[in-house]
Amino acid sequence: MKIEFTQEKRGEIERIQHEFRNRLSQNEILRLTSQAINRVLSRSISRITKNIKDEYNITQKYLARTAKVSPWSNRGKLWGAISINENRLPVIAFKPKQSKSSISVAFHKGQTKYIRNAFIATVPAGKKGEETSEHTGVFSRGKYIKRKGFYYYTKAERRKGGIGRTKNDKVRITQRMGPSVFSMSVNKKIAQDVQQFMGNEVTARVRGILTARVAKIAAQNR
Repeated sequence: MKIEFTQEKRGEIERIQHEFRNRLSQNEILRLTSQAINRVLSRSISRITKNIKDEYNITQKYLARTAKVSPWSNRGKLWGAISINENRLPVIAFKPKQSKSSISVAFHKGQTKYIRNAFIATVPAGKKGEETSEHTGVFSRGKYIKRKGFYYYTKAERRKGGIGRTKNDKVRITQRMGPSVFSMSVNKKIAQDVQQFMGNEVTARVRGILTARVAKIAAQNR
């Protein structure tokens, strides 16, 4: 996902830059404007994360490294973007609870859903040196089918030698997945808040950083 500064704010930024044309060099104005944009982008990531945590029942562990500034602004390119992870997060990230043969989970706070024939388990996740790491997740005996959703293996498919078995003749299980950070970020409430924040903050930040630079130069020349 890309969130970009558009032409709407470009005009306002250019007007602010014009106000300082006789007090700062063009090169300095561009450098400081780029710096201001990058600060707003960085702060916007924190705001996205906070809003997601407020709206969704997600653990802090899975909020880390979900977004990054890419590309950064520079004096030759006064725009930047936030790139958000589009991969779906595992259901375990949303504090699920076992309820008999099903899993209850509230991805969005206050909206509990049930995943039938699912269970919480800890399985080997790979080797790190001499040790085998483990991973806890929510699993079901089945698989995801593109554009169709989750398919549960039938009893016949789970029998010995069936397609629901691994090469070692163990029943195949698949980790269940929830929404992605991208889909949570485009939640109307979250998207509107971040858009408004970025729009207001970028003009204030550009004016503030240019004003501070002028004040610093004036103080040095006294």
